[in-house]
Amino acid sequence: MAARKKRESEAETNERAVEPRFGKGQIVASEKYRNQRDLVNALLDDGETYTYETVDGLIEQYKKGLVK
Repeated sequence: MAARKKRESEAETNERAVEPRFGKGQIVASEKYRNQRDLVNALLDDGETYTYETVDGLIEQYKKGLVK
């Protein structure tokens, strides 16, 4: 009984830990990136899916590359 509850709680934790993924078009059209649409459009590849964390990392990496 305890093992069953443990497996169920692990499954619930894994489901919550999965971040939603979005296509390039969805991200470019989102309100969150409206001021950076051109940059996001240039950085992301068609046909791929991304999390917000990934997109934020790509933007940050690109901006740091410009400062050199």
